[in-house]
Amino acid sequence: MKGITLLELLRFYAEAYVALAKDLLDLQVCLQIDESGDKQTEAKHILTSLEVAVTQCRLIGLQVSALHAEELIQKLERESLTSENVKALHENIERELSCQFFVGIPSDRVEAFTKSLAGWEAIGDKFPMAIEDIEEMSKCYALSRYSACVFHSLMAVEHGLVYLGKLLGVTDPKEGWDASAKKLANIVQDGYAKNSTGLDFGFLEQVNASVQVMKLAWRNKVNHATGKPIVMGGGFAPYVTEEIISATRSFLRLLAEGLK
Repeated sequence: MKGITLLELLRFYAEAYVALAKDLLDLQVCLQIDESGDKQTEAKHILTSLEVAVTQCRLIGLQVSALHAEELIQKLERESLTSENVKALHENIERELSCQFFVGIPSDRVEAFTKSLAGWEAIGDKFPMAIEDIEEMSKCYALSRYSACVFHSLMAVEHGLVYLGKLLGVTDPKEGWDASAKKLANIVQDGYAKNSTGLDFGFLEQVNASVQVMKLAWRNKVNHATGKPIVMGGGFAPYVTEEIISATRSFLRLLAEGLK
């Protein structure tokens, strides 16, 4: 199992099962022919097929079936196998599969799950604390868990705002979205002449506008009163979630580029 990631362990390789099922059916037919005396089935071919079965079963995550195939290999060293032996292995594979539950991911969302940080690398470099939430946001979207996706997008934005808040001189003990947004709004309201942050005032105005738009867009679904963003009930439509992901990336990219 060395070198195998958790993502690979969670994946069900449908193509591997199809190939495995075909190989076992072919092997059954060959053994049946051999039993009838029509054709001599070579032990080497049987061994190769069973070794492939072991590999494929382990790839799919069917450990019991893999052990069954290994037992047949050991049996082959002592005696000939029958088509019934192979049929029993095939049935065991199907039985083991029936004990598992698989959730499919639409083809257009596979990369959101398997390459969840793709397109966000520069943001992750600037705000490493946001990486986990960015990855979870993408994975939740791939799995159609939209409220969870929005929650993680809000947390990703908050990591950026906490970073900005330190540069703005936020003193609120409850650092986060509200504290940074409030401080930012006050600085912009006071005007260019009173800006003592060392940051470009035009950049601050742009960031403030983005923050206000996000708060307005999510105000009916998100509670900021506790100092931490909380997704409220009601859920999010897929297209709304996609817009929030896009807004999150645009905002964090704006911060990352403006705070170089």
